Amino acid sequence: PHHLTPDVISSGFWFGVHVLFAVSLLGGIFGTLGIFAHHSPHTRWSGLAGMVLIVAALTLIFGLNYWEAFINPVVAVEAPVFVEAYGAGEGIGWVAAVFPASGALFVGGYLLLCLDVARAKTLPPGSAWLTIAGVVVFGAGLSGFLPMLVVQVGSVLFALGLAWMGLALWEARKQHTLLPTEEFA
Repeated sequence: PHHLTPDVISSGFWFGVHVLFAVSLLGGIFGTLGIFAHHSPHTRWSGLAGMVLIVAALTLIFGLNYWEAFINPVVAVEAPVFVEAYGAGEGIGWVAAVFPASGALFVGGYLLLCLDVARAKTLPPGSAWLTIAGVVVFGAGLSGFLPMLVVQVGSVLFALGLAWMGLALWEARKQHTLLPTEEFA
């Protein structure tokens, strides 16, 4: 929701959206660890650095989302003046600096990990390139200088790239192939 009033923040819709987002963040952390685990025998420093940046970014975002889902709705009821001043929480103290920085870590992390995956061909290179395109467009859209449509297009490309990687991991698991195959080379 874009209107960050105490009534919106204390609503059930707000809570539901943020709980679903928390689940997606946890899925992102575990999914990234799965991609990295499959890719790790062939990784370089950039793949490891990318994985660390992604997990750090998603953990930071999860922290803010925890505040938004479980703490700020109570604050909205008990101290609505605070919510009127700070909204969902992005403008509170260190959060104002850390939240945008987590976006940069997210984009940089996926760039590094996916470039390493594309190089090593441990998963279909097209999936890595589609994920890279999506995260770049998504990150550019979140800059605030482009319309929200750019964020939406980027998120769709990003999701399609990750889904492709996930399907490739699922197939590799079913075939018990953990190393690069001729199919991806």
